[in-house]
Amino acid sequence: MTDNEAEHGVPRRAFLIAAAAAAAGPVAAADPPTREVDVAVVGAGLAGLTAARELRRHKVTVCVIEARDRVGGRTLDHPIGGGHVVEGGGQWAGPTQTAVLGLAKDLGVDTFQTHATGKTVVHAGGARLTVAAGEGGGRDLRRAKDKLDALAREVPLADPWAAKRAKEWDAVTVADWLKANAGAAARDELGLEVETALGPPARTSLLWFLFYVHSAGGLHALNVGAQELRFQGGPQALSKKLAAALGADLVLASPVSKVDHGGGGVVVESKLVRVKAKRAVVAMMPADAGRIAFAPDLPAARAGLVKKWVGEPGFKVNAVYPTPFWRAAGLSGLAVSDRGPAGVTFDNSPPDGSKGVVVVFLDPKKAPKGAAARKKAVVDDLVALFGKGANAPAAYVETDWAGEAWTAGCVSPLPPGVLTAYGAALRAPVGTVHWAGAETSDVWCGYMDGAVRSGVRAADEVRKALS
Repeated sequence: MTDNEAEHGVPRRAFLIAAAAAAAGPVAAADPPTREVDVAVVGAGLAGLTAARELRRHKVTVCVIEARDRVGGRTLDHPIGGGHVVEGGGQWAGPTQTAVLGLAKDLGVDTFQTHATGKTVVHAGGARLTVAAGEGGGRDLRRAKDKLDALAREVPLADPWAAKRAKEWDAVTVADWLKANAGAAARDELGLEVETALGPPARTSLLWFLFYVHSAGGLHALNVGAQELRFQGGPQALSKKLAAALGADLVLASPVSKVDHGGGGVVVESKLVRVKAKRAVVAMMPADAGRIAFAPDLPAARAGLVKKWVGEPGFKVNAVYPTPFWRAAGLSGLAVSDRGPAGVTFDNSPPDGSKGVVVVFLDPKKAPKGAAARKKAVVDDLVALFGKGANAPAAYVETDWAGEAWTAGCVSPLPPGVLTAYGAALRAPVGTVHWAGAETSDVWCGYMDGAVRSGVRAADEVRKALS
């Protein structure tokens, strides 16, 4: 059970799923209409929508089925007025994320630079200090990062479970490695970086983390480069534009209950539509496929992967102010803190600076349970980091991913033992069923870029199978 599930409780998540299914849209007929297409795509996040786009470009007919009443999956944007949005889910891209940037260019979605000019605030051990870019960290931190980068390069991207030291690294957590290889200060800072990017170090397999780092091109790319760019209008705009092109080939508010793949094709049963197809693409985090019945049953390796996969829900907060006041004090908006729930912050203001926005990634171990208590604790932290100007945000937008019925979590901190036992099933098709999703990508795993790449890969697999 994750920390955030502990707040809501497993019964709470089950209730959310049941309630969402009941309220997802129009009441389903006893026998929903049947559609026949070449490919059924389950999931209308970036992976599924990209797969559908690629297939349609090659004259392959599709039907995309989505449980939610919206598209975008783990991207979710919230309007804050003035034509601006803040991102409640995935939000950034970096210069090496060529797949998602290429898609954005094709769709006419512009990018802009994340504001990063100024000093970083560090709050540690009860003391607050500011450091210029490139300062701080110390020799021990640099040495630990260099060693992790070197180990990550030993993990093959195509099959990380086949690394020479895979069993050794998949038997320990990132926290275990940090304890043995880094001093207290470096351990704390690196641990916070791991928590922000992937999940709790004490529950995350070292092998999985090393693969994650290698797939991004190194720790610097993961923790700095990946946050360089944002999307005009928010990243959910990508999914909305992809969805608009689908028209009636997209069915929302229609949770899939069953995929029958035993007759040489597939039949996908959902609330509002029944789809008969030659192939299916299931585009979601592996854990989320656990809500779907497969007939015949999935092979043991794939079933084990679905059962053991871990999603980490989390809280993401955007505190909105009339102006980005911290810039006048020479601060970048980036902060790292062990003071309270506000573990890491970034300047998330619109490109014109017409509003000031601080995006906050909460430390789940320090986040109070109630929404009001969380808000007070976060605002108190922001005051400690940026001064009295942070005391009264004009708007406070909290996204609680534990409250999202159809998503197991934002990120996937796999525990030890999962990757070596079940990893080979991550991308391997099961008969007529193919798999997509950010976690299946061998480049930028877990990111929007990885989601786009996975959709392209799955579409290529399907086209080859159909030819």
